[in-house]
Amino acid sequence: MTTIGDSVRIVKQIGVPVDRVYNAFVDPDQLVRWMYPDQFRGLSAQNDPRVGGRGELVHRDVDGEVPVGGFNWEYLEMVENERLVMDWQFGGFGQKPRGDHSRMTIEFRETEPGSTEVTLFHERLGEAPPGGHVGVNTGWTQALESLGRYFEAGKEQA
Repeated sequence: MTTIGDSVRIVKQIGVPVDRVYNAFVDPDQLVRWMYPDQFRGLSAQNDPRVGGRGELVHRDVDGEVPVGGFNWEYLEMVENERLVMDWQFGGFGQKPRGDHSRMTIEFRETEPGSTEVTLFHERLGEAPPGGHVGVNTGWTQALESLGRYFEAGKEQA
């Protein structure tokens, strides 16, 4: 983990093949099952995984079904099983987003057969994203841990 200026960089090793990890980032049925920090759960997700396509993930707290936050994005670049670049905004489509746009780059690299290194670089965060830069770092660190647990439990097979 690195926090530099207005950016956060996290590298996580996931013990599954690169195509499965990549799909977990673009399939809305999978996104809603893992992409959240510890204090939230996924409530709904939609995604149009193509350059110019948009996506959204809405969170709920761990005890309820009421939307409490989320984010939306637009794909700027996609290289299957290698790289995603998105214009990122905190807040779901139906919510009033903060107005701040940032850039999220996620790179996937198979380090050995059946194991993938995920590098998440969230930049242009601006002055005060939700929870500050440390909060963004904590949220993404927890979300990537959740991704690891998701695969360990075999949930993408469900």
